[in-house]
Amino acid sequence: MRVLDVGCGTGDDARAVAEIVGPSGRCVGVDASSMMVDEARRRGGPPHVEFVLAPADALPFGDASFDAVRAERVFQHLREPDAAAREAFRVLACGGRALLLDQDWETLVVAGAGRAATRRILNAFADRLANGWAGRNQYATLKRAGFDEVAVTPFFVTLPFGAAYALLLDDAVESAKESGAVGGEEAEEWVRELLAAHGRGEFYCAFGLFAAIGRKPPESQA
Repeated sequence: MRVLDVGCGTGDDARAVAEIVGPSGRCVGVDASSMMVDEARRRGGPPHVEFVLAPADALPFGDASFDAVRAERVFQHLREPDAAAREAFRVLACGGRALLLDQDWETLVVAGAGRAATRRILNAFADRLANGWAGRNQYATLKRAGFDEVAVTPFFVTLPFGAAYALLLDDAVESAKESGAVGGEEAEEWVRELLAAHGRGEFYCAFGLFAAIGRKPPESQA
């Protein structure tokens, strides 16, 4: 099988895919960041994996070049997700499948602080991304690109306080302050409330993650 990993980062998943397809297959990782591609190349891999600098909406491959395309936590960063989905469709062989895995950041829930401030802060966090509703839009994105047999599976990820704050909530507070959704004093009070809830064992954080798979119809023109 020939597999394309869009938004490959430092290449860990592409190397894992290369192990799955074996030496008779091929895995190509692409990323729009030259720093990520350079690091992926530095880390190396088996001969049948390679890393290419390219954006998701302008893939440097011919039509029907791959049997499968995956993009994990990529579409949430794209201002033109439909263009990227059309490119995934184009480079897939007929009958090939695409996998999109993305959060929907408006599903982020946090318990432990006041409702009004929590809503404003978490919405500011979702809105700071180019495509913060990526998860809920995956079905329509794949359908518009021409995929059929589209199926979306949602599931929730929970995080303990330390991980939630380091990975999400600190950025959420800063995003809310920068956008004017909350002032500095209100933001500090929100954090204090979460710390207190954590101390009482009442803090809770979770977000929705959506896995979408679509097929390029066998009769499609490449």
